Amino acid sequence: MADHFTLMTLHALLLAAFFSFLWKRDAAERRRYFLKVFLILLLGAVGVGWLMYPFPRPS
Repeated sequence: MADHFTLMTLHALLLAAFFSFLWKRDAAERRRYFLKVFLILLLGAVGVGWLMYPFPRPS
């Protein structure tokens, strides 16, 4: 099984591709939208994980 970051990246990749094909018609718009959504999903998840790092997990 892959690690969490790899699975999160794959999820962001698939969602960004789905949304860009769903909502954009032009190829150039689709590429820009794909990159924007992919980076927002990936960096947002890493940012939220970084913010939650100081809080301990329950045992």
